[in-house]
Amino acid sequence: MPLVPKLQLATKNGCQAWDKKIMMRRILEIIANVRDKYPNDDFFSNFEYSCRISPLKRQYYRAYNNALNILDIESWQVLKEKALQQYLNHRKGQKKQGFFNQLNEAFAYRYLIRKGFDDVKFIREGKNKTPDIGFKVHNTQSYCEVKTLGISDDEINRRTTWTSSKVNDCSLYESLNDGFVNKFYDAVNAARQQICSVGSDGLVYIIIRFDDIALDNYQDYRRRLISFCKMHRFDNLFIKMGLFGNLRICITSHYK
Repeated sequence: MPLVPKLQLATKNGCQAWDKKIMMRRILEIIANVRDKYPNDDFFSNFEYSCRISPLKRQYYRAYNNALNILDIESWQVLKEKALQQYLNHRKGQKKQGFFNQLNEAFAYRYLIRKGFDDVKFIREGKNKTPDIGFKVHNTQSYCEVKTLGISDDEINRRTTWTSSKVNDCSLYESLNDGFVNKFYDAVNAARQQICSVGSDGLVYIIIRFDDIALDNYQDYRRRLISFCKMHRFDNLFIKMGLFGNLRICITSHYK
């Protein structure tokens, strides 16, 4: 068997050699679009090199690329447009939050495709707020709204002020505080309202990035969220816990 040559990727910053195993075609495509649209922005300036030397970074972007690969061509174009429009939407301590929140919608799209629903399509944004994705269940039009809950302001502050001489207080991550729970409640209700603006049936898809990056307290978080959802009678709700792996909570009677 002949050796597989290294692939060459031409970029504005020169030509980088990539091993075939770390090629991420759709991520690289949207990064190329970013470089064209925002030539003075340096967020992705060393992306190829940093991915080659950082396994964690490769894992992070590969998770996105694997979801993006599921999109049909039209949905990919719509999602790219939405993400590029949000590229300069920053949060203090979390650059490009709007951009990545848009890409997170690909995880919901993949979920709907894998469940066998028909006509799964991203909805182009208009003047009024609408759900992110449309799909059909037994020829009945349904909708999916995606919300991302990021790490807290307190956690951003801890990470930006951390030094090697500091010892983190792990007890801070043992339970979900009221601030997070209220944010979760608001996100679910906002998503439900967006779905109801165009129809009565749909799925709320929530992606949560916890302060506890290692998810050591996952089981406690899971119990608290399930209890909270039951107390508020939430239904047709899917919660993806973290970007990696398959940690999830599915509270739905229709979209299992």
